[in-house]
Order: sequence, then structure tokens, then C-alpha cells
Amino acid sequence: MSADVTRRCGCRDENGRQLGTKCPRLSDPKHGTWSYSISAGFVMKPGADGKLRRARQRVRIGGFKTQKAAQTARNKAAVQLDQGNYREPSKETLAEYLTTWLPRRERTGNGLKVTTVRMYRRYIEVDIGPSKLGSMKISEIRRGHVTQFVDALTDAGRGATTVRRIVAVLQSAFRDAANDQLIDDNPAHGVRLPTVERDEFQPWEPEQIGHFLDVAAKHRLGELFTVAVFCGMRRGELVGLRWEDVDLAKREIAVKHTRVQAGKETIETSPKSRAGRRIIELDDTTVGALIAWQIKQTTERETWGEAWTDSGYVFTYENGTPLRPAYASRLFESLRDQAQLEHASIHSLRHTHASLLLASGTDIAIVSKRLGHSTVALTSDVYAHLIASASRRAAEGAAALVPRATVHTAATHEVESPA
Repeated sequence: MSADVTRRCGCRDENGRQLGTKCPRLSDPKHGTWSYSISAGFVMKPGADGKLRRARQRVRIGGFKTQKAAQTARNKAAVQLDQGNYREPSKETLAEYLTTWLPRRERTGNGLKVTTVRMYRRYIEVDIGPSKLGSMKISEIRRGHVTQFVDALTDAGRGATTVRRIVAVLQSAFRDAANDQLIDDNPAHGVRLPTVERDEFQPWEPEQIGHFLDVAAKHRLGELFTVAVFCGMRRGELVGLRWEDVDLAKREIAVKHTRVQAGKETIETSPKSRAGRRIIELDDTTVGALIAWQIKQTTERETWGEAWTDSGYVFTYENGTPLRPAYASRLFESLRDQAQLEHASIHSLRHTHASLLLASGTDIAIVSKRLGHSTVALTSDVYAHLIASASRRAAEGAAALVPRATVHTAATHEVESPA
């Protein structure tokens, strides 16, 4: 068995021949990458006369950023050869692998959402496949190549959230390739990702919320927004809510379904996480709104007669068919503008619900449960600035409970700012 480690590059001469180890620019230590070649035993190959002859098989693997990394990989391959566990690296490019991987992942994805599959396919076709990374052999891709791909996406102006989602596709694909023994390690694991800057949104004040709900009440679907404000449900959960999941006697809603847009289609699926499947307890205002809507919907059913569609959904069009998620968003924006309130999306009503709970002193664990967050830490991260305000109010409230003969307050002393 023989092996060697060399530095090579992809430059070509005037005739289009690859220079490999003979490129004059290799004097620059940053030019090119390291590779190793190893004798992988003998195979039978046809000679010029067509007869099979015993020939030595050599395998070359490149793309390593350092000589040490190439040497380590070569030594690992040598051990595999000695143990009889060596496998020839896959010659598939990443783009070729992904075209077969995604359909297989869809079939065996353990509940992979239709919308998620479509998002994966779009990233593969638009971002990964046409890239330099997509044209590389999957067995030759190293973490440095993935890092360069991430940097290129960022330089092209792709947002941090989008970049992280694209890398999530790569991580999933490489993980499956490693499980299938096509590659040894997941090169996308541990790649540094751009940080998503979370905006500290300012929820509407209680007076603004009341004004919006009063404006919305003049629309036939006004009750939809009452439920949104006082239950904190996602848009898909609101339009996917069914009457069978509403128990007005127990004053609770079971969140079991969600309706989402997938291109021009509207697809019903389950909530995005186990925590999303939850019970939301209802207040008097929300129960009253649901009863009023139930009466209104019954009147519409009688008006439409046989043309009525008994879909079973709570919030519907006049003929009983379920709302499209995009329609709910457009209606919110229209009502928001009528109320002359600052820009906000229908999703902001979910934040509004959280702000009302925190302002009322509700424990963060209860807020997290009502919102359907997977962890309390996630809720704390999203609403950190609101929690701080609620904590200050709680501190003032606690101090006010203690009777004192002598009380020092900030108003009785001049407070200096630190230099």
C-alpha cells in the first residue's frame, strides 16, 4: 500500500489542461487545497486488446484546507484498508445526491410537512444545486467548503434566517449520507452561521388594542380577531380551528389543526411541534365572542340553505368554506389601516396576547404553554424586553405591600448617572 499527500489547484493552462501540482501559484500558501491519493488494492480492467488484466486501483481525495487534515484523512483510509472496511468514495455530486435524497426523505421523513418539503426543494433548486458546492463530489466536501458557501449566500444578500434554513437542508442531507456510509462525517456540522437579529417589537398599548377590536367588530369576522388577541393563536391555527375542538362549557380550545399556504394551495396539517398541540383556557370575552359568532354562522347557514358547505370550521366565508390564511392576513391589514394604527402583521396579535399576559403578572411558564412554545427558554428569549418591564412592576408592587414609617424613594434623592 502506498499513499502521498500533495497540494493541488484547479487552474488550467492555455490548452485547458488542469495544472494540478504544477501550478506556479502554489508558491502562495493560500492557493489550492490539499489532497491525498491511496492505493486501494487491485481490480480487473480490460486492456487495449479487450482482455481483463489485474491493475492497481488508486483513489484521490481532495479539498482539504491543510496538509494535516489531508494526512489525517489518508491515515484513516489506510486503517480502513488494513481492516477490510474501506469503501470507494462516492462519485456523486452533491446536486445529484440531493435529487434522490429529497424524495426519499419525503417518504421516510417521519411527518415531514408538505410545506417543509417544498421549502427544501426550492432551496435545492435555487441555491444549493447551481452553486459551486452543488457541483462538488459529495465525498470531497469539507467543512471549509460549506463555510465558503455560507459566506457566498451572505454576500449575495440572503437573510440570516434564510441562510440558516438552507444550511439545515445540507445538515440533514449530509447526515443521511453519513448514515448510508457514503461519507465519513457531516461537513455541515458545526459550521458557523449568521446570527438572526431579533427585533424588540413594541406591542400595541391596551387602548390601541381596544380601538382595533372595536373597529374589527364592525366586520362580520370581527370575532376572529378577538380570539386572536385573547388566545395568542397562530394564523394557521385560527383558520384551522374546528367547532369539534371548541368546548364552550369547559371554556377551552384544543389546538389540533393548522391551515397553511403552500404556493397556491392551502394545506391542513398538525401544529409544528408537540407543544403546539395544546389546550387554551378561555376568558369571558372570548367565550362571548365565540357564542356571538356561532349565532351569526347559524344565520348564514339558514340563509344559504342547501348551498351552505358544512366544513366544520369555526371561521369561514359566508358559504361555510374555510378561510384561506392569506385572506385573514389581508383582512387584518385592512382593519388595521381603518383603525389608523402603526404597521403590524396578524402575527403581532400573538405578541400582543403575550404582552397582555406578562403585563398582568402571568408566570412565564403559563405564557409559554398558551403560546405553544417548545421551551420556556424560547419564550423568555423572544419576550425578554417585556419580561424586564413586568419584573420592574412586580418589584414595585412587592415593595408597596410593606408598611414603613420611613420610606426612601428615588423621588427623595437625586440619582446620578454613572460617568
